[in-house]
Amino acid sequence: MSKNTKQILIILAVALLFCIIGGAAALGGAGLIFERFKDNVSTDPEKVRQTAHEFMNYELPSGYSEQVGMDFIIYKMVLVGSSGDFDNPDEPTITKPIIFLAHFDSEDLTPDQMAKQMQQSVERQSGSGGLKLKVVETRDVSINGKDAQLTVSEGSDSNGSDYRQWVTAFPGKTGLIIILIQGRINQWDDATFNDFLSSISF
Repeated sequence: MSKNTKQILIILAVALLFCIIGGAAALGGAGLIFERFKDNVSTDPEKVRQTAHEFMNYELPSGYSEQVGMDFIIYKMVLVGSSGDFDNPDEPTITKPIIFLAHFDSEDLTPDQMAKQMQQSVERQSGSGGLKLKVVETRDVSINGKDAQLTVSEGSDSNGSDYRQWVTAFPGKTGLIIILIQGRINQWDDATFNDFLSSISF
């Protein structure tokens, strides 16, 4: 993976995470964020996989793998993508939905509050690319044998491509876990991502 590609993915993930924690993030400061925290970021597949499995176990959809991981002790985040989308690192083309996994050590926020912050942060981040998402449904799902709420949003980008997004948050063993799945509707399969959620355990 080229240096430029890694920076794009890292900046995206870090900016998103700081939106969750601080409630807002300035894209203009992403470069400063990257320089300060780049030592906490890994693109080594095995290390990233270990980071994710520290806070939960799961089975990824076929063709997916862990791409970028961040470990800041009190919060961790992993970006999961379709391996085929990263075969040409100099010209990455994200065609299939991506999955964000985040773990946050906090007793101050409820899962519902964390899910709402995640939703708002993604809308802000996506705004620069013309993607506008709107909540269309909430679903009751079971994760690790317990009830959780899944928020479904849909919208279109500036090119007219239709997108869907799932967001859910729930308590893990040592903190809150947040999962966000986002991608084009024509590449979306509810059954695939339902199976992923059903595979989660602690």
